Amino acid sequence: MLHKRFLMVFAIVALVGGFVFAGGQSEQPAEDDGVITLQVQHYLDLADNVSASNFQELVDAFHAANPDIRLEFDYLFNEPYHNKLQSSAIAGQLADVMFLWPGKRTGEVTGSGAIKDLRPWIEQMDAEFAPAALAPQGANGEIYELPEQVTATHVMFSNDRLMDELGLEFPQTLEELIAQGEVIREAGYIPIAMDNGDGWQMQSCLLSALVARTGGREWLDAARVGDASFSDPEFVNALRVIKALYDNEMFSPGINQAAYGQALTDFVTENAVYFIDGGWRTANLTGEMTDDQYDYVSYHVFPALPQEPGIPDSTAVVAGTGFGMNADLEGAEADAAWEWIYFFAGPEGSAIKAEQGWLPAVQIPLPEDSPVLTVKLADFLGSTPGGYVIDAVMDAEGMGVLHPLLQEMMFGNVTPQEVGDRYEAWVAANDSSRS
Repeated sequence: MLHKRFLMVFAIVALVGGFVFAGGQSEQPAEDDGVITLQVQHYLDLADNVSASNFQELVDAFHAANPDIRLEFDYLFNEPYHNKLQSSAIAGQLADVMFLWPGKRTGEVTGSGAIKDLRPWIEQMDAEFAPAALAPQGANGEIYELPEQVTATHVMFSNDRLMDELGLEFPQTLEELIAQGEVIREAGYIPIAMDNGDGWQMQSCLLSALVARTGGREWLDAARVGDASFSDPEFVNALRVIKALYDNEMFSPGINQAAYGQALTDFVTENAVYFIDGGWRTANLTGEMTDDQYDYVSYHVFPALPQEPGIPDSTAVVAGTGFGMNADLEGAEADAAWEWIYFFAGPEGSAIKAEQGWLPAVQIPLPEDSPVLTVKLADFLGSTPGGYVIDAVMDAEGMGVLHPLLQEMMFGNVTPQEVGDRYEAWVAANDSSRS
């Protein structure tokens, strides 16, 4: 059966014989003749109990609505997920269904011919989606995964109650922000909660937004193909902002060792005045904060920089992640895979996700009882321009160069200019956009 319409999410659960995760077990469809079993590789931090429990609701609902389809999941998170996805593709052992990114983060896999183009199914309901959600993902317009959302990878959340306590207002400039640091630290708080132990957070959630300011889309388009360089001031000036924040002790202590989630905890427990992460963290904040906290959490972009020839007051925006299917699937198996892909992104699954604060990607009004922070995120996305997310438009392998360089720069082992030069050298020699 094909359903109509759509919303969004970001989590999943384990299946070993039955659906099991930290909290319980759900029933499986019986082993009857005619049941189609699909192996699903998904991206989930199982330590995120809010997302995991919410997702089990979604999977239970799917199995109840589709007793002739069984999903068996393998789950990983962060780089282990991407490593396994790539190795499985190289070995010709991809799962039937897998979680994918719309750009180059999983581009080596989606561009390999191993992932099926979903357009034959999507064309039946494409009018339901925000245009940005269905932007082409392949060289010939292919769409390899059905996005669950259109997301901002950079939001600067503020705790307005703490700001009032400290006599602060949201800073208008980088200089004002850094000047607030001493006041915030003396009061015992973290100025900007952020974790970067995995490396991608600094690139995706801050550097990409800064490059949108210092360069903009046109500059990054030029840098991708070699008509500009990552050694240019447009890139290096963005790096200098990160270095200045680190040198002025604006970030969480131990930021480059902190596991993803520590900064969220610091913000939820009100140990930090600001918190930089992606818009997807709205779901976690909705699940972990109390009702009264919602009222004094605000959504901003980073303050103005000294040099902004790019897009003022901008964030970084990308079509969301979602599920795709193995190119080898045909017939009833392919249709069964699509049932899951659309259920995950569509109205049934999204109604469940909305309980956790996810923002829909379809062009429908938010429900009147939407969580407070979901409404704030919708307002933010509706009024904030966006540039590119770097790892969505540059080869994923290059992030293995850039991410450690960002950490080394903060430690003082390399300069911002050296980071730009070294990343440019890698891009010039290796990135597919330059070939």
